[in-house]
Amino acid sequence: MQPELLKELLGRLKKDYGFVERKRYLQEGKCPACGKKELFTWLDKPYVLKCGRENRCGETFQVKPLYPEIFDDWSKRYVRTAQDPHAAADAYLQHARGFNLMGLRGCYTQETYHDSKLDISTATVRFPLPGAPNTYWERLIDQPGRFGKKKARFAYGCQYSGLWWAMPAHTADMLADANEVWIVEGIFDAIALNQAPAFKDRGAIAVSTLSCNNYPEQALDALRLAAAGKNKSTPKIVFAYDVGAAGVRYTRDFVKKARAANYFCGAAQVRPDGEGDKHDWNDLAQADLLTAEHLTDYLWNGEVTIAGSATEKAMLIYKKERYASFPIIFGGKQLWASFSVERINQIQQQWMESDDEEHALYKDMSPQARWDAAAEEACDIEEVANCTFRTLYFQRDAAIEEGSYYLRVDFPKGRASVKATFSGSATTTNGEFKKRLASVAAGGQWTGSAFQLDRLMQVQWTNLKLVEAIPHTGYSKEHGAWVLGDRAVYQGRVYEPNEEDFFVLGKQNVKLRTTERMLRITYDPDKLNLAWLPPLYTAYGAKGIVALTFWVMSFFADHLRRDQESLAFLEMTGLPGTGKSTLLEFLWKLAGRSGYEGFDPTKATNAGIARTLGQVGNLPVVLIEGDRTQESHGKKFEWDELKTAYNGRAVRTRAIANGGMETFEPPFRGAIVIAQNDPVEASPALRERIMAMHFDKSRFNPAGKAAGEQLARADVENVSGFLIHVIRREADILKRYHENFRGHESRLGKLEGVRNGRLIKNHAQLAAMLDAMRLVVTNLTDAQMEEAHQFIGTMLQERQRAVESDHPHVELFWERFDHMRSIEAAQTDKPIDHSRTPDVIAISLVQFEQKCADLRLSLPCSMIELKRLLKTSKTRKFLATKPVNSRTEKTVMCWVFKNPDHLPTPAH
Repeated sequence: MQPELLKELLGRLKKDYGFVERKRYLQEGKCPACGKKELFTWLDKPYVLKCGRENRCGETFQVKPLYPEIFDDWSKRYVRTAQDPHAAADAYLQHARGFNLMGLRGCYTQETYHDSKLDISTATVRFPLPGAPNTYWERLIDQPGRFGKKKARFAYGCQYSGLWWAMPAHTADMLADANEVWIVEGIFDAIALNQAPAFKDRGAIAVSTLSCNNYPEQALDALRLAAAGKNKSTPKIVFAYDVGAAGVRYTRDFVKKARAANYFCGAAQVRPDGEGDKHDWNDLAQADLLTAEHLTDYLWNGEVTIAGSATEKAMLIYKKERYASFPIIFGGKQLWASFSVERINQIQQQWMESDDEEHALYKDMSPQARWDAAAEEACDIEEVANCTFRTLYFQRDAAIEEGSYYLRVDFPKGRASVKATFSGSATTTNGEFKKRLASVAAGGQWTGSAFQLDRLMQVQWTNLKLVEAIPHTGYSKEHGAWVLGDRAVYQGRVYEPNEEDFFVLGKQNVKLRTTERMLRITYDPDKLNLAWLPPLYTAYGAKGIVALTFWVMSFFADHLRRDQESLAFLEMTGLPGTGKSTLLEFLWKLAGRSGYEGFDPTKATNAGIARTLGQVGNLPVVLIEGDRTQESHGKKFEWDELKTAYNGRAVRTRAIANGGMETFEPPFRGAIVIAQNDPVEASPALRERIMAMHFDKSRFNPAGKAAGEQLARADVENVSGFLIHVIRREADILKRYHENFRGHESRLGKLEGVRNGRLIKNHAQLAAMLDAMRLVVTNLTDAQMEEAHQFIGTMLQERQRAVESDHPHVELFWERFDHMRSIEAAQTDKPIDHSRTPDVIAISLVQFEQKCADLRLSLPCSMIELKRLLKTSKTRKFLATKPVNSRTEKTVMCWVFKNPDHLPTPAH
């Protein structure tokens, strides 16, 4: 490995795992699987990390997926020159693939591939293929993730059916002299095997068919002809395709086909039946797992995989392991093989005592051979399930200390596989497992015993992977990643789930706990659609830009609370028909959620509200129509419950059903948006946590109407990638945000009439994110930016006045009170103010209601609502509700307020 690359990689490994350098090794690293400081790797070739606890852990970790940024841009690191035209290709093969270039140079060239659709290019490592001229296969080596799943390609119109690729040195004559010819899928797999010393010692040569469904009939015929020319038999053919269903299927089919053509052949597999992690031969070479002992195991695994009958398969396992009973898979069903010692001895005794000629052969066998022959006759195989199942991993939610096993159920005859979670009890209790299997896999039936189930799980749970299940969609602070369902973003890179439905993010395995996909995102890494911004501005003006800014700010809610401890709520009010719903539904489309506006808390149970608030991270939670005040409605949402969400603390607490006293208080990880007709009626503390904008019909002209309709028609597939484009710029956006925040905080604090520090901070956050958002929303004009900043200042000034003034219903109450007192007679037995002293006001609300009726004046609101609001009165501060000695010489139950009109007498 080149010194520059090796130095960078070793530095990262030491920092991330705590390695200590000792002679030829890095040692004492912390193992991600078991947490013990037993991880080690080689100092000169740190391709694989290994845990030294062979019996209790023994996990291995490929380094390349852990640090893709180091192994992902070869052309920039190794610049092509006239003197070194294959610099990047050489470096890729040597450092990313671990190959020795001696004997390999000349097999490949460095070329360039340009994707006209994406309009991006990359260097490639190109290998000429047999067959027609200009036929080749090439591997993309510069950030291949940009091209989606296309990491390699063939020449246009390439025909390689019936052929294989071999290294130029491996001519037909050399192949004919080999003891074995291993047929693998990829070119890199063939190179890796050919460079393995133990593989060479077997007298074996590997060739590549480039695909597992390519039967190399023409190449085999040429091999047979070359062998015949040397008066030799054809070498043993070993089909060694990759792990997985396709590789196993074609291995079995091709072995049958080759044997029918009179080839001596077998198979090799990393694990029996192609199970286990998808490590190809190149991966195994880099992990030093191609020793003579390993190759023997792979060949045995292959024989088990291609066994022609259940008995043959059972005997292969019995001869190696000598188990009395064990599970086997054959024909897509789960079987159980049993070998009775008594029955084996009985059969041998019958043979030895028999005079039949057919039994004479057994008498001449060695004791071991005779035992095995008797065991094959005594083998008893029963079906325990009409399908097969495999435990893929254990998924755990650390927050509530709950977990489940994730199983894949496969059926014979090509039926689609089913994946589902099984609880601990469902995997350890015979009856529970039977019910769960029938529930998730149509027609799946378990007929085995509790012992057989325990044994199956014991086998499957050896070295079981652990995957952390995230209970919410969006950003996980613990993992530093956005997990969005079908995609994840980690350190600026976009990941897709593997075949087992979880994401491998560096050294972390994560997934969403729920199968529900809240977001459906269509993402193109090189195309960001911003054509919707002009109609957004036309329809909503600065308010639309500011609403978009808050939406983007919600994508970093956890980050901002981490750095600044709080994030304000956005309130969107306005009469029906002012476009609030259209705007919100469009903003949701930018995050991949179609046909959704928000949820109505007055229609939800307490548990439903808690779950809705907790089901997202770094995404908005929109509450709609929470301002209903009709007494007939039956319930009203208490906005003050949201106060703790401002700081990201838990809003609701629920019990954990484990028989103990533990509770679960999930932190609030999102951002609150309140959309309703009227402003929020809540305590002053909550009102200070809100930034408000009011919508009207001032922009309802033909152009605004057309723009709004254009937003409503926007296809979520065309705009949903916006979310990923934003969060991929995490570092840049947060840097610019923090650079600009203090300046906006100082500027907004100087606006006329602004005094509240919390309000200044809230709106400064919004202004700073507006500046940072421009890194992605590049078509925002300077004039639009200036108008949006001025509008944020106006929002702040209006909010300052709103938190200092009384609620409109309270203002109307005092207006009614002053009117009643002004027309009241000097002497009355029912005064509106019962106070005997001028410094306080004492009001009987019962009499106030009666006077309103007498004067044909409407009450400001319902009496229940009025009693709640009067406690927030600012112009005449509420003191108490108590019996008052009225100036009518009676005791009356009154609401008592401080009288601001009374000035105390100056002291002399």
